[in-house]
Amino acid sequence: MMFTTGRCVVGRTIHGVPTPSLPTVDVAAFASGIDHDTPAAAVTAEQIDTVFRELGFLLVSGHGIEREVKERMLDQLRVFFALPIEQKDAIAIGRSNCHRGYVAFATETLDDANTLAGDLKETIDSGPEHGPDHPEVVAGTPLHGPNQLPDLPEFREAWQEYFFQAVEAALRVQRGVAVALGLPVDYLLELPGETLYHFRMIHYPPQHRLPPAEGQLGCGVHTDYGSVTVLADDGVGGLQVMRRDGTWIDVQVPDDHLVVNLGDLMAIWTNDRYVSNPHRVVNPPDVDRYSMPLFVTPPFHARIECLETCLSPGETPRYEPMVAGPYLLSRFDNTHSYRNEILDTHNREVTDAYR
Repeated sequence: MMFTTGRCVVGRTIHGVPTPSLPTVDVAAFASGIDHDTPAAAVTAEQIDTVFRELGFLLVSGHGIEREVKERMLDQLRVFFALPIEQKDAIAIGRSNCHRGYVAFATETLDDANTLAGDLKETIDSGPEHGPDHPEVVAGTPLHGPNQLPDLPEFREAWQEYFFQAVEAALRVQRGVAVALGLPVDYLLELPGETLYHFRMIHYPPQHRLPPAEGQLGCGVHTDYGSVTVLADDGVGGLQVMRRDGTWIDVQVPDDHLVVNLGDLMAIWTNDRYVSNPHRVVNPPDVDRYSMPLFVTPPFHARIECLETCLSPGETPRYEPMVAGPYLLSRFDNTHSYRNEILDTHNREVTDAYR
C-alpha cells in the first residue's frame, strides 16, 4: 500500500522491496533502581553509540512503558481529538504562559523551507506539573507552570500514568547515552536545574477527510531541538527518517517498541559525533494516526558546550556554547503561530478552513 501527498511517497515497500527498518536496542539494563555497572549495560551503551553515529534513530525495547498504559492514553486522545473545535480551543496553548495546551491544525509550521501551509496535525502540549510555589515558577523561568489538560473523566489519570512511565524510558535512554559518551551514568540527569520534559500528544487526520495542500505534510521536515526524543505511536505508520546519505526510509514501530532519536543540542555536546536527523510525517489516506513523543531538553539554564570526552587531542569545538532554554524558546518562536505574528497571519486562512 502506498501513501502519497505532494512529492512525498511513503509505504511499507518501495518498488516491491521492503524498506529498511531501524535497529533495535534493549535499554532494560539502564532501568532505575538497579546496578548500571554491568556487562549488559556496557554492551547496550556500545550499541546506542554505534546506531547514533551511523543513523541517529533507533527502536528501543525494555523501556518500561506498559502496553495497557499506552493504550489507555491513546484511547483518551481519540476521545479528545474527536470533540468540537470549540471544546478543544478551551485549552488553547495561547491561553498558557508556559507553552502548555491545545495546538490546532496548521498553527505550527515545522518545515523552514516550505511555509506554504502549517502542519496538518493537532496536538496537546504538556510537561511536568509545576505549582505556584515551584522555584522556577517563582523565579519566572519560562516553560515552567501548570498544564492545560482536557476536562475528561479519565484523561488526567491516563496522562499521569503514561507521563511517569515515558520519563522512566527517557531516563534509561539518557543513562545509555551518557555511558556511550564515556561519562558517568547519571551525568545527563544531574545537571543543575530540572530537565525539561515536553510531552506532545498528536493527532494526524486521514487525507480523505482533510486533504493536504500541495507540499503540505502532517509534520514538515525538521530536526528535534533538545537532546533526545522518545516516541510511541499507534502502529499506523507515516513517520519518515532521512538517513545520513540523504535517502528517506519509512519507519514502522513494532508492538511494545519506541522510537528514539537525537536532538540538535547533541551535536554541540558531542562535536558532531551525534547529529540530529531530518524527519517528517505523511498523513495516512484512510485512517487517523496518533503519536506521543516525549522531547528531552537539558535544564533551562544549562550551558551546552563540547564535552571533554568528545574532543580528540588537538581538536577544537565546532560550535559556540549555547544555553538550552533560550534555544528551545527560539525554536518555538519560529514555528508556532501564537508566538509569531508573521506565521499567524500567513496561516490564518488555512487554519479557518479546518474549523
